[in-house]
Amino acid sequence: MRQRPIQSFIIGVLLLLPITFALWYWAAVVHLAPLTWLTEQLLEFNFPQSVLWLKLDESTLILASNFGVDASGAIVSPPVSDDLMGFHLNPLIYTYSLPLLFALILATPSSNKWQQLLWASFIWLPVAAFSMFFSVLKVLSFDVGAAFQQQQTLSNWGLDVIALAYQTGTLILPMIAPLVIWMALNRGFLLTLAPQLQRVLAH
Repeated sequence: MRQRPIQSFIIGVLLLLPITFALWYWAAVVHLAPLTWLTEQLLEFNFPQSVLWLKLDESTLILASNFGVDASGAIVSPPVSDDLMGFHLNPLIYTYSLPLLFALILATPSSNKWQQLLWASFIWLPVAAFSMFFSVLKVLSFDVGAAFQQQQTLSNWGLDVIALAYQTGTLILPMIAPLVIWMALNRGFLLTLAPQLQRVLAH
């Protein structure tokens, strides 16, 4: 029996997901390196003198803050010694959207899959940078705490925005971003799955 397009598509996604997730995990440095660089530039521009550097250790993000603990136990900036405050973060918790996005694209019948993968990567990058940026900013705001807040003159309202953006970038965007990007790149295929959507997508 001939399979319907939706059935073939779903089977294709399910078969491709283990492959794309494996490649995403083992090649983490490849897709995390430009993301880390972009996030570091954003932090230096928007919150100067708060971060010394942001680097990758395989798939672990290492944040070296410009804060340390003085002899009295208070957090100060710049650090009074080489004993600065550092943090280890896991960027994979919000970049898992990339293998899902690639599986959706590769399972879609199309003659320009490689072009779509390229466009999808460019669109995904700022979305993932948003997640990483606010993940680091959350650590600075609430783990470094009052010293960072005073250095950057953050208000309670600003802290609420950072907390909300962190939750959005960690819990919501990784789930919806791949679907939105895939749908934007494959309007024609969506119409073949559900012709009744034509009137909706036409507007």
